[in-house]
Amino acid sequence: MKVLRTGVRVPTRTARTPDLLAARIRKARLSLGLSLAAVAGKDFSRAFLNQVELGKARPSSRTLQIIADRLHRPIEYFLQNPEDSATVVELLLAEAGTRLRQGDAAQAKSTLLELAARPRLAPEVRARAQLLLAEAQLRLGAVEEALPVLRTAIRAAEEAGWTALTVELYDRLGSAHYLQRRPHEAGRWWDRALSLYEDAKLVDPLLKARILGHRANLHYLAGQPKEAIAGYQEAIAAAGQVLDMASLGGIYEGLAVSFHRTGQLERALEYAQRSLRLFETLHDVRMGAQLRNNMAKIFLEQGRAEEAARLFLKGADELRHAGDTDMLPLLLAGAAEAALDRADLAAAQGHIAEAQAAASQSSDPLARLTVDRVGGRIAQALGRGADARYHFEAAMEVAAAVDSWLERSRVAYDYAQALLAQGDEAGAIARYQEAYQAQRALGSA
Repeated sequence: MKVLRTGVRVPTRTARTPDLLAARIRKARLSLGLSLAAVAGKDFSRAFLNQVELGKARPSSRTLQIIADRLHRPIEYFLQNPEDSATVVELLLAEAGTRLRQGDAAQAKSTLLELAARPRLAPEVRARAQLLLAEAQLRLGAVEEALPVLRTAIRAAEEAGWTALTVELYDRLGSAHYLQRRPHEAGRWWDRALSLYEDAKLVDPLLKARILGHRANLHYLAGQPKEAIAGYQEAIAAAGQVLDMASLGGIYEGLAVSFHRTGQLERALEYAQRSLRLFETLHDVRMGAQLRNNMAKIFLEQGRAEEAARLFLKGADELRHAGDTDMLPLLLAGAAEAALDRADLAAAQGHIAEAQAAASQSSDPLARLTVDRVGGRIAQALGRGADARYHFEAAMEVAAAVDSWLERSRVAYDYAQALLAQGDEAGAIARYQEAYQAQRALGSA
């Protein structure tokens, strides 16, 4: 037996392990009818793979990952005693991390759930697996599933004194609260992450950049786009040249929405397009849809409704294919608003009906708010004053619940416009005042 620094005992490899590994690789290759050269590709030589299959050479973890991928087998298939093998566990963690970087959160989640179910995992390994599992759940929109996973891992990491892991867990918990539209709670955890990072004198520029980028999001939500831009730029500077594609894409998205808020629409589009290219490379459908939504809103402000509609609908199609229901109502409501701006009421009605149906499957309160706000505009355009009031009141209720001055201002202004069109001048003035007060609160936040 070998004893790890954590005190956990793991079995030492037996003399038969290389033979079993060799036999399993050869068997899998022959069953697929592949040559040695086809499996080796350009990553290693045919001769080396032959030595591996003869049991005379052992592949590195990375090489074994490549072999497993090309033979369409999980890594565990090739290793002995997978339940007890520390090597297998590390390989599975590495595989899950790779899947996440490639945008395949569903497969990463499946791998990590299987790993987390093992009773003999070392405590630190279990906490690391929970961190990755929570990341996968967040990317899939399953925030409620991620929260208890993160809290459990945080308790273990704090008790054991795993500082770097604790910082990462704090950062992810902040992200979970941010996705729940709870910016104050998110900021509290991001501040704890940054404080612990600095107090412990950690040296991980990518981790620091991620936290700084997340904290910059709060400036944007607070109506401080200039401060947000400075925060995102600080995050890029902190990371130097080591930002991964997903982190850089997220920061570019933040810069895009912040430049949008400052009225610099061309710069906003430039950064949105950069971010979209990165997330398309990563095959991250959700982020791609988010960026199309952001870009389409800019096009709407520029009076480019047809271009906006194309972006909204393309994002919606991709979300449908991916089975992502949370953001779908946002994209469909955007398409409805673009149609309304083109005075195409038939298309607007069709899109908003789809959006309303999709909203019942979404857990995102801003999706429901947007559907009701746009639904109110369309109802008013159709001369259905009572329906318009119903939708605007529902949107105002959600805006108050999510504590967003920006959304309160937007909904109140659109509501005032509808009331004015209905001849309710007193009601319209009250809503205009509410929109003005929300804008003032947004500017002084």
